[in-house]
Formats: sequence, structure tokens, C-alpha cells
Amino acid sequence: MDKTTTPSFITEDYLRQHVGMRHGGEIHLPPGTRFTPAAQQLLNDKQITVRWRDEKGQVFVESASTQGAQLEKVHPLKNNNVRPENACMLCGSDVASKPALMTHLNDQMLVPKTHPRILLRGKLDSCISYCVTVQCAMDSMPEMLQGFVADIRSYLGQVMQCEVTEQSLPEPELGEFSADIVHRWSHNPLRYLGHDHILPDVSYGALVAQLNYLRAQVRELELVASQVYMDHSMKLTRNDIVAGLNRLSSAIYVVMILVLQCQHGNHALLGGLGNEIA
Repeated sequence: MDKTTTPSFITEDYLRQHVGMRHGGEIHLPPGTRFTPAAQQLLNDKQITVRWRDEKGQVFVESASTQGAQLEKVHPLKNNNVRPENACMLCGSDVASKPALMTHLNDQMLVPKTHPRILLRGKLDSCISYCVTVQCAMDSMPEMLQGFVADIRSYLGQVMQCEVTEQSLPEPELGEFSADIVHRWSHNPLRYLGHDHILPDVSYGALVAQLNYLRAQVRELELVASQVYMDHSMKLTRNDIVAGLNRLSSAIYVVMILVLQCQHGNHALLGGLGNEIA
């Protein structure tokens, strides 16, 4: 959610403007928050999970019981309270006390922190942190663009989730625009966004520079992921993650150009996005 006070009754418009609405995503709201029928339908259609976070940072999920839905406290970084196993990747034995050199690859296996996938997660963690910094700098931008950056932050979280759980990663979207449409915009911005390709330049200002650095971080993530998931036959074992990061860098590039256009006063462009897409 954004930095403003969350309303106790959330509408569809509020969700679209303030929350990353990726399909299959997750959002955090204060306990007691309610939704209009249209907002609830939007959450259902996009299969978005709602987790409840109170003022102390405690996280709760709904659990079915004989009395109906109740809130159950869970670990803030997980969806349950199940303690992970400590099987050593090297010897297969259970480790009674996890050494500092090792960490969990998943809920079953411990690996050295030098494991390539752990390195990827570290870089992904840094990228997520910087994306939040960019979100904090988007206050002056139209709500649509703030929503786009929220989608980018949400997608980075989904990359982390899918890397850890080994679930399939879909391609990123911006608002109601599919990955294919956003990819098309990024390759012909003059036609679709009203401005030709741009290179880093101080004249574009701090916000465009921050977005460009975020884009570069995602490209670095793509390169690291390519190294991590390349097998001995030069084939990718996780093409979904590499392809998703590639498309995400294109999405950030699109947001850069749209921010530049809004800084030039071309806000009306946002209302016509997608009109030329067949």
C-alpha cells in the first residue's frame, strides 16, 4: 500500500491506484478493512491474496473454522507457521543447529550461502529495496504511474516467491496492460508513447535517473539469473524467470518515458494509452 492512511472501506478505483494488482499477487491491509463488491470481484478475478497487518507489523491470514473465517497470526515472511526442515544439501543429514555459513534454499534443504541461487536472491533483495525508494519518489506523478511502479515492486516480490517455491513465474503487466503490449511500447516509444528512445541524461531529472538505475539493476538480475539457471548444455532451466526479468526491464523503461512525458506536461497521454494497439 502507499504511505497515506488506508481507508476502512476500499473501492475498485483505490485498488487500481494504490496497490500492485498483478495476477496471483498479495497485498497487506489493516485488520477490519472491507471492500466494495466491485473491489472484492477485482481481487477474486486477479486471484489476489489479502493478508492483514496491524500497527505492530503482525501479519494475519484468514483461516476457515467451524465458526467461519477467522484471523490466524503467521510469520510476516511466510504464509504459515511451519518450521522449515534443516536437511544439509551436502550430506543429507538433519542439522540440529543451523551454522552461520548455511541458509535455507527451500523449506527442506540447507545450502551454503555461496550457493548461486542465494546470490541471486541477495541481488533481488537489493533491487526490491531500491524499487521501494523509487516508489517513495513518485508522489508528484499521476496515480496511474504510481500504480505502475507498485506493479513493478509487486512483480519483484513474485520473482522472489517463485524462485524460492520453484513455482512458474508469469510475465509482468502494468495495470490493465499485458506484457506483450508493454513490450511493444518499449520497442517503438515514439509511436505509442509520443517520445523516442532515451539514454541516461542529467537533463531528464532525478526521478528518471532513479528509474533508469532500477532498470539497470533488473538487467543485472537477468544476467545473474542466466548464469544461475544455465545448465551444461547451454539451456535455461528457469526460462520463465530470465524472460520475466527481461520483460520487467522493458516495463521500467516504459515508465521512465511516461514520467518524462508527464514532467513535460503531457499528462493527457496516459488517457490514450493502448488506443493504437490492435
